[in-house]
Amino acid sequence: MRCIIHSSGNNAQPPNQRSHIMKNAAIALSLVAAVFASAAASAQESVEYSGYTGFVSTKTRAEVKAELRLAQQRGEIAVGEEYPQLKEEVAPAKTRAEVKAELAAYRKTHPEVADDITTL
Repeated sequence: MRCIIHSSGNNAQPPNQRSHIMKNAAIALSLVAAVFASAAASAQESVEYSGYTGFVSTKTRAEVKAELRLAQQRGEIAVGEEYPQLKEEVAPAKTRAEVKAELAAYRKTHPEVADDITTL
């Protein structure tokens, strides 16, 4: 066996053995790639899309676009990082005094909760 020492380093392998190593490495790499490709293909074949619910719209595309434009004009659609702004203020249905009176009446008829909070 004849060894050739190259000036680029201390690799003392015969020239044809180095080419065999490179060929074997290329073959092994291509086999690994083929195995991964076939595994990915078989995984895709076995998975069915389950997100379809059978929904059928009752509106046309033009109707949906018109609703979107109207909602945008009203300010009901958030743009960017904004929150939609409520146009009307919602007043409380009862005053604090009404809620306190309602609680006092409830406590009279339900003694199990009569001592939970005594001061409001």
